Amino acid sequence: MRQYLKSVSARSGDEQRPSAHRFTLRLGRFLRDESGALIVFGLIMFVMMLIIGGIAVDIMRFETVRGKLQSTADRAALAAAALSSTQDPTAVVNDYFAKEQLSQYLIGITVVSSGSFRSVTANVQAEVPTYFMPMIGVNSLTAPADSSAEESVADVEVSLVLDVSGSMRSNSRLTNLKVAAKNFVDTLLAGDVEGRVSITIIPFSGQVNMGATLAANYTLSTQHTLNTCVDFPTADFSTAAVLPGTLLTRSDPIDPWSNTATKASLTSFGFPAGTEMNYCSTATNNVVRPYLRDIPTLKAIIDGLAADGNTSINMGVKWAIAMLDPGTQPVIDNLIATGQVSAAFAGRPFAYNSGGPAKVIIVMSDGENTSQWTARPSYKSGPSPIYRDPVDGSLAVFHATVAAPNQYYVIPQANFSTSYTGSALGTWQSTVPAGYVNLTWPEVFNLHPVIWVARYMYGNALGTTSSTRQSIATTWRSNLMTSVAPSVMNTQLDAACDLAKAPAQNIRVFTVAFEAPLAGQTALLNCASSDGDYFQTTGTGIIAVFEAIARQISQLRLTQ
Repeated sequence: MRQYLKSVSARSGDEQRPSAHRFTLRLGRFLRDESGALIVFGLIMFVMMLIIGGIAVDIMRFETVRGKLQSTADRAALAAAALSSTQDPTAVVNDYFAKEQLSQYLIGITVVSSGSFRSVTANVQAEVPTYFMPMIGVNSLTAPADSSAEESVADVEVSLVLDVSGSMRSNSRLTNLKVAAKNFVDTLLAGDVEGRVSITIIPFSGQVNMGATLAANYTLSTQHTLNTCVDFPTADFSTAAVLPGTLLTRSDPIDPWSNTATKASLTSFGFPAGTEMNYCSTATNNVVRPYLRDIPTLKAIIDGLAADGNTSINMGVKWAIAMLDPGTQPVIDNLIATGQVSAAFAGRPFAYNSGGPAKVIIVMSDGENTSQWTARPSYKSGPSPIYRDPVDGSLAVFHATVAAPNQYYVIPQANFSTSYTGSALGTWQSTVPAGYVNLTWPEVFNLHPVIWVARYMYGNALGTTSSTRQSIATTWRSNLMTSVAPSVMNTQLDAACDLAKAPAQNIRVFTVAFEAPLAGQTALLNCASSDGDYFQTTGTGIIAVFEAIARQISQLRLTQ
């Protein structure tokens, strides 16, 4: 009985322990239990992801609004700044925003305009409310989208360098060129309502004929006055200016090709009546015509071009640079004073890199540089041993190597021939016939082709057989004239092109190889400002090429 009571008493003690103690025991067991420990970390990361994702959503919404505002502002400012637009610039900007239903964000429009300049600024701002970023204290984002555009008309000076060598007569090249060049004039000048574009036409074949009007403003040598072409030494191709006060060596008036007694007539090739074959073409149509913008005048000049002679691309580029060099200003001023150039072009050519004018050269050729013929130094000036009857043109030549007394070989004009006859055509006399006039070497070359002079004045006079006459004639042909080799001309061309493209000049050079051989293509590619400014074409394709160039130049006029 006592034992039972003791057991009951013990159980009653356990049951009577305080509840706080039991809680402590249970809490200890819970704290020691590690199962489910990542739940709290996961909850924290989830909340962070919601916040970051929400920020990304708010920023995406902000960028969408800002991008739309910026795009609309850019398009509106560009359209409003266009000088070709006749609408009010402010109205243009407002219209763009109204159509995009964004007018409420347009807070200001500023327009500055003159006859050749227009600047438009659109000030735009939007407050984009945020959905998630208020959790970090950001209730909205400000989206600015200001945009400015300006368009101004730059002055443009163009040297249009056109190949009129003899090969341009083939395959309708000259015909296609004329169409292309006239379209070029139309495309370039049609949009030039401000009169900011000038075009200088520079035809070239074996030489560049300045023409009497332009040449009158330069200082040419006076060994003769029979043409207005000049020769440049290699060093001059690395110099841009051709200054009016600098003495220029006038080219020799020679025909290095013809076998006839007189120079071949070029009338049948489209030249004016009486035009004769010369290395320096004396055709009045194939001359430099500076600083023009009248479309009918330019087209008439292009229509008048005729083709003959060798190809000297180096000479064309040399004069193209000179016509863009500010050292030519006194020449253009004189031409303005005499009514040859419009007064609108006063002050041209402008200074290089002056911030306004764009200077452009377009060079078109169907060939490659060929030999440039000149008289040898001893035969460029001074009296010759040749005399001429001013009445009928008969000739007499003094030969010091022939024993006296009969040292004058006299050929009557009636015996002038186009080929050897195998017998002497003249007679030997002790004195020059009465009335004959001593000719200078330039006068000799101006009257008769070099080959004929060598053959009849020397070969026929000194040779005793056909073979010896031919040999003597060949020697004298070499004695009388020489040539600048194509390799030297290529070096000169490279120097001129490099000069034009140099930062100091910054001339944009476009080149067109029109059915040109590989050597010509290579030379023109190297001359262009970039591969994109070089064009190779055939047939009527030259029309599209010139139009493309004209459009690119038109873009140079407008700066945005």
